[in-house]
Amino acid sequence: MKLSNTANIIGDSPTLKLNAKVAALRKEGKPIVHLGGGEPEFPAPIAAVEALVKKAQSRKIKYSPASGTPELKKAVTKFTKDVYGIDVENKNVVISVGAKQAIYDFLLCTVNPGDEVIYPVPYWVSYPEMIKLVGGVPVEARPSKGLQITLEDLLKRVTQRTKAIMINTPNNPSGLIYSESFIKGIVEFCEQKNIWLLTDDIYNRLVFDNGNYVSPFKYAKNPQNILAVNGVSKVYGLTGLRIGWGVSYNTELIAAMGRMQAQTTSCNSSLCEAGALGALEGDQGVIEELRKNLEHNRNVLLGELSKIKDIEVFTPQGTFYSFVNISKYNKSSMAFAEFLLDKVLLSVVPGANFGVDGYVRISYCASEENIREGLRRLIWALDKNATESIEIGGKLVKKDW
Repeated sequence: MKLSNTANIIGDSPTLKLNAKVAALRKEGKPIVHLGGGEPEFPAPIAAVEALVKKAQSRKIKYSPASGTPELKKAVTKFTKDVYGIDVENKNVVISVGAKQAIYDFLLCTVNPGDEVIYPVPYWVSYPEMIKLVGGVPVEARPSKGLQITLEDLLKRVTQRTKAIMINTPNNPSGLIYSESFIKGIVEFCEQKNIWLLTDDIYNRLVFDNGNYVSPFKYAKNPQNILAVNGVSKVYGLTGLRIGWGVSYNTELIAAMGRMQAQTTSCNSSLCEAGALGALEGDQGVIEELRKNLEHNRNVLLGELSKIKDIEVFTPQGTFYSFVNISKYNKSSMAFAEFLLDKVLLSVVPGANFGVDGYVRISYCASEENIREGLRRLIWALDKNATESIEIGGKLVKKDW
C-alpha cells in the first residue's frame, strides 16, 4: 500500500520530536537538561485551573460550537482591544485548537495549489510544512545581513504568484522584534497589492527592556487582508490546553475558517475552552509575572553565554528563545546538537530546523537552576582548557573528544 504524495513530503515536527526524545531519555533515568523546549515551566494560572475544575465537575463536557463559544470569543475581543487597540466583535473571532490550527485554517482558506507564501528566515519550523500541506509553495525571505530582515529583503521575494505573507514577531527562534518601519511597510504593501498578511503574535506580550510590539492594525487603512493569530499557550503557559484564535475584520475569512474546523476537528474541547476563558478573565498579573521571570532568565543565559569564546548571540527582545551562532565550533547545527546531547546530556534545537544552519536555539523558559546547569555543561564541553572531567547527575564524565 502506498501513502499519498502529501504524506511523503511532510516531515516530522523537529521540536516535538526532540521533546519526545528528551522524555524517553528522562524515563531511562538520564539527567537531561532540556533547553530546547517551547513552553514555560511556570505553573498554570489558578483562574484557569479553577475554571477547568468547575467545568469538569459540572459533568457537562459536550460538543462546542465549531468556531468557539460566544463567551470565549467575547473574552478574546477584550484581549484584542487591550493588546491591539482595536474594537472587534464575536463575528471577527475564530477559536481554534491552538494557534497552529488557526494558521493552518488561514492557509486552507486563502491559498490555492501553486500559490506562493513568503515568510522571513529564521522561521518557526511548521510554516513550510503547513504551506505544502495546502498545495502552496513556501518561499523563504532571507536577511541580507545578520538575523533581522529588512523590508527590501522581503519584497525581493514577491512575485505575481505571491498570495500571502506570514510574519512572527517577536520571532521564534531569534527572539528579535521587527521594527515599526518594517511593520508599517509590509502592512501598506500588502494592502496595496491585495496580498494576505498573517501575523503570528503568540509571543507579543513577552517583550523585554521596555520594548514595544507593533500592531499591524496601527497602519492598516482597510485591514480586510489581515489575520492576527494568538492564544493562551505562551503568555499563560497553557500549552496543553491547545486553545488559540484568529482575529480579522474579514468576516468571510473567519466564517470560512470556522467551516474548515467544522469538517475536520468538529470543535474545540469545551473543557479546554473553559480553562482558556478562566485565564483570560482571571488575574492578568500572571502575564507580567511570567514576563519578568523570563527577562531575568534571559539575562542569566546571556551572562553565562558571554563566558564562551567564539560564539555570537543577539540579545533576544522577546519570546523565551536565544539563537546562538556556533558556526566557529561546528557549521552543522545538527551535529553540534547531537554532540551536546550525547556528551553532556544537554538538549538544544538545531538552527537548520529554522532555516539557518550554524546556529542553535537555546530556550530560557526552563528554571534558572536548569539554565545555569545546562550552560555549565556547555561551557565545559566547548572549553579546550577545561578540566578533563565534570560531574553530571552524580557521575563523573570524562572528555573523550
